[in-house]
Amino acid sequence: MHKLRNILGPLRVLDAVHRAGGVGRAAERLHVTPGAVSHQLRALEAALDTRLCRKTGREAVLTPSGLQLALRVAELFDRVEEAVDEARSRGKTRRIRLKVIPSFAIKWLMPRLAGFYALHADIDLEVATVTRADDVGLDDADFVVRRGHGRWPGTHAERLFDDVLVPACSPALAPAIRSPRDVLAHKLLHSMIAPTSWDAWLAAAGLPTEQARLLPLANAALCLQAAVQGVGIALTQQAYMWDEIERGVLVHPLTAALRSGEGYYLVSAPGTMELRPYADFSAWVKSLAGSTCADRG
Repeated sequence: MHKLRNILGPLRVLDAVHRAGGVGRAAERLHVTPGAVSHQLRALEAALDTRLCRKTGREAVLTPSGLQLALRVAELFDRVEEAVDEARSRGKTRRIRLKVIPSFAIKWLMPRLAGFYALHADIDLEVATVTRADDVGLDDADFVVRRGHGRWPGTHAERLFDDVLVPACSPALAPAIRSPRDVLAHKLLHSMIAPTSWDAWLAAAGLPTEQARLLPLANAALCLQAAVQGVGIALTQQAYMWDEIERGVLVHPLTAALRSGEGYYLVSAPGTMELRPYADFSAWVKSLAGSTCADRG
């Protein structure tokens, strides 16, 4: 490696001589004197112990060995330049692809998105949703939001909020719900993306799941909307309902919460954070990590 570093400069000069078709024209391209080009060629010949050029009239031309080396070097330099151009173009990418479940997109991301564009108006965020909570592979996405403990081999994960399921209902319905058992007298709105949430909450409260009147809806966002309308009691992420709680259209009738010990994470592939647009997006998400309903108490 040390020897290669010593001859990279002369190799670049050899490449210039080959591409320009002579020492004089190579000197013009490199903005040096012909003597400086010849000196570099002689240094390369000495390092390789091989004759690379011969004098023909007033011009030096490459020998067969010199031409063979120049052709190989040109190919390698072209590949290096392609790699550099690719890295530069990736660094200029202004589109970020994010894959999430619908409820996260509607109830957590969208209310905050204007703040992101206020800081980064030149970055486009492309949001795709999945129909299953476990469909969170990176695939063709730059980021995914994934539930778990944050330890997935070969990935980088930033914690967003804790996995905390809490019941919520309209203020009009709340007075009738004084204990966990009272929920059994009402429709229990549950997300089809997380169909076992109410079963887990009821089991933790020591209540029979077979007496539950479950009303399945497509996702947590719809459950919260139905709860606002007084249809029943929603059970979903505490982080999803902070807006409704603050506006007073939903309340927590009970303090009982189901905490799995897991969390929701922003996940990306290794090296993603080395590129500026993605690093900017990750930094923005991290700045929001303390602003969810779960952290507001």
